[in-house]
Amino acid sequence: MKINSFNLIQLKKISKIINYKIDEFIGHFYDLEKTLSQLDTRPPSLNFELTNICNAKCVFCGYQYQERAKSIMSEQVFNKALADYIELGGGDIFLTPIVGDSLLDPNFLNRVYTFRKEPKIRDIRLITNGILLDRFGIEEVVRSGINGIFISTAGFQEEMYQRVYRNNSYQRMRDNVLALLETRERLGIPLDITIGLRSDRPLVEVMKDPDFQPILKYKPEIDFTWSFYDFGGKIKESDLLGTMKMRQVATDKKTQPCKNLYDGPIVLPEGVVMACYCAAAMDAIEDLSIGNIMNESLGEIWTGYQRQKLIDQFEKDGNLNPTCSACTAYRNLDFYRSSKGRRFGSENEARVKGEKIDSSYHERLHY
Repeated sequence: MKINSFNLIQLKKISKIINYKIDEFIGHFYDLEKTLSQLDTRPPSLNFELTNICNAKCVFCGYQYQERAKSIMSEQVFNKALADYIELGGGDIFLTPIVGDSLLDPNFLNRVYTFRKEPKIRDIRLITNGILLDRFGIEEVVRSGINGIFISTAGFQEEMYQRVYRNNSYQRMRDNVLALLETRERLGIPLDITIGLRSDRPLVEVMKDPDFQPILKYKPEIDFTWSFYDFGGKIKESDLLGTMKMRQVATDKKTQPCKNLYDGPIVLPEGVVMACYCAAAMDAIEDLSIGNIMNESLGEIWTGYQRQKLIDQFEKDGNLNPTCSACTAYRNLDFYRSSKGRRFGSENEARVKGEKIDSSYHERLHY
């Protein structure tokens, strides 16, 4: 079999699944409760929703139905959240809005610089549609200290892009992605770049699109999916196109807490801290809010009653709130049985003790 780009992506995905399943099986011989107790002491990572405003209207995204007021994070909220996290020992920062695009924050680059100057911050990772990468200068972004950029796009064919992302910025997006890859290679900076394909056509076709070929020459990581979350019931099958499918409600009985409750919270622009960053959390403040960063410290919020109440709903009560009950993004705790999950627990414990943490590449929890 000829190993072309399509086959290589498929093989990588299959290999990753097999290796994870083996690792997960071995993990059943380790003490899960020990890892969870290590994660309970402080957030292992912190997500910032710098803004819930977006410049695309993707067919698969709940942004088009969002009920929250649109805003950009204030300096007060940003500084308080970061200071609290540093006080707890720091760690990894994810600029992963539930909805929105961080590049619409006019202070985006300055905020990345602020993260990077903190010795206790390790990885800084961004998810973006890439339309505004040139707003701050491609080279400036590459040099900023960001460790990883995940670019969510329909692909590199204009008609498909307009169908799925429903904006007219295709050429700008493509130029930015190509410039980002070229600049990384020219500067020799170890920036992880992943192209996340959310296409309405088969991958084998998408990979052959002429506009994609110059990008593939730089060998970026490729991620792809055709199954999508329902954003708390707001996205329907009728919203999707072509090969896209709705992700079904997890068949797991949800008798153990969701993994997301241990990954680390997300701070919304107005200061609300959510226990979960998943798609279903978009308008679920009543069900998933665990505090406000302007009223309590991050440590108090993470170890407080509201988060524990959410965990207990799975473990003891069996009476889940409406958002978690219907959520299609539920994941059990098997990740934290794996070697990677156990390492996160050990690192979290080390930060509590003020010990030095390895600064090598730290794989993203929830890209």
